[in-house]
Amino acid sequence: MLQSAATLQELVPDAVLVRGSAAVSYVGHRHSTDHDHILSDLSDQFDVVLEALESQKGWITNRTVAHKLILGELGDIETGVRQLRRKSPLEVAEFELSNGQRLRVPTPDETLRIKAYLVVARNKTRDYLDVAALSAWMGEERAARVLSLLDVFYEDQHGDGDGVASQVAVQLADPRPSDPSNTKNLRHYKRLHHHWQEWGHVREVCAEVADLMVASRGGS
Repeated sequence: MLQSAATLQELVPDAVLVRGSAAVSYVGHRHSTDHDHILSDLSDQFDVVLEALESQKGWITNRTVAHKLILGELGDIETGVRQLRRKSPLEVAEFELSNGQRLRVPTPDETLRIKAYLVVARNKTRDYLDVAALSAWMGEERAARVLSLLDVFYEDQHGDGDGVASQVAVQLADPRPSDPSNTKNLRHYKRLHHHWQEWGHVREVCAEVADLMVASRGGS
């Protein structure tokens, strides 16, 4: 999957791998069968990007939303390119795959921010899993410090004035994903590492991060 992602980035040089695949590239806690990428200027370069992708042998375009989204398949692997939705640029790291290809991903802190934002925006089991795994990998205290500053990067999703960081802390304190059937079947979900196959453990890590976020914000 990562080699397919690197091939896409060769076609679209400014693309950055995001979402679950980025988290997996650091932690390796679950299986990921697709890859999503973000572009800061897809709105301006939409036609150029689409032409570059469609010039690649093995590319199939499945769906487009002009200036916002391109979904398709590259070598039978589902992929997508999306417009960056926030104003500040991503913090990006680059590493070399075993075959020599280069892959651009968000830094660990940035990957955690993106996944925490998706906890609020999407609220899926995999979002809580990725936040928990990343937090345990980097340390819950560091994760809490990173997430306490989310309002610098993302706008309030609920419009209640509390900010994204507060929304994330509330949802991590008591995870209730919109696909609860998956939380009951983690042993058969995305080839999860055995360490994360108990939903109770995922909840414990998420709640610990939430408590530390509240403490770091002065208990507010």
